[in-house]
Amino acid sequence: MPNFQFKLQKVLDTCKLKENLIEVKLAELEKLAEVQRINLTLVEKQRGEILAERQEKRKGNVSLRIEEEMLYENCLQNLEIRIEKMKVYLRELEEQIRRTREELVAAAIERKVVEKVRDKRYEEFTLEIARNDQKALDEIAVQQYVRR
Repeated sequence: MPNFQFKLQKVLDTCKLKENLIEVKLAELEKLAEVQRINLTLVEKQRGEILAERQEKRKGNVSLRIEEEMLYENCLQNLEIRIEKMKVYLRELEEQIRRTREELVAAAIERKVVEKVRDKRYEEFTLEIARNDQKALDEIAVQQYVRR
């Protein structure tokens, strides 16, 4: 019985490799986005703590010197800028993740198409072998009948 050889096996292997590479890329992007979310949360928490500290000093009838007030204000402005940059970067990452997911879906569809072609060719191969086996059995039966 001859072995089945799929002529597009290299194409299928390439499709699988491409899909795996996209999965790895997606996982890296998602991890990076998660780290960015954590960092954003920490910076926002830091901003809240500085705001609360400034508010406490204002309520405690401790008059803030102008230098201290300017220091708080500069610090808060820097944190706001940092937070905004982090949010923009996070949105860009999320857009990249969305595009990578679309690439992954397209690669999976491409792989499945090639796999269906392989399965169809294998089915045709097994049918051809079954036909050949049946022809051989029929020929043997005819020869035995003729010999009688």
